[in-house]
Amino acid sequence: MDLNKLSLIFKIIIIAIVYIIIFLALRIMYKDIKGGGKKNKRRNRKSFGLEVINAGNNSNLRKGAVIPIHGEISVGRKSGNFIVLDDPYASGYHARIFLKNNDCILEDLNSTNGTLLNGNKLKGRKYLNSGDEITIGNTSFKVIR
Repeated sequence: MDLNKLSLIFKIIIIAIVYIIIFLALRIMYKDIKGGGKKNKRRNRKSFGLEVINAGNNSNLRKGAVIPIHGEISVGRKSGNFIVLDDPYASGYHARIFLKNNDCILEDLNSTNGTLLNGNKLKGRKYLNSGDEITIGNTSFKVIR
């Protein structure tokens, strides 16, 4: 094979690679444009939060404040909790609130004085609805959506 034929083959290969790169870039951009609506659907998922109804003796909480629930929230007296309560009736790790399959669940963690859900003592886990009231010691929260 002479050098001219080999040079022509390399030119064709390089041009083909450039066209493939352009095609892949355009395909990625097209998917980004078409997939833009999917992100909005994820954002429109129902989200939960806790509105502070009664802050009790807690200086870190104020009435009317909203605490968003993303994943899991632990509540108790120890500093390792997401919400730390300065309340003698709260256990070290009193309760947890977590999301599962777009539902919000409250679980009492075998606390000494118990967790009240709408005025009733909670045993185990319960699904939460908007408007439910959670009471731990002197502190109470309302579930909002």
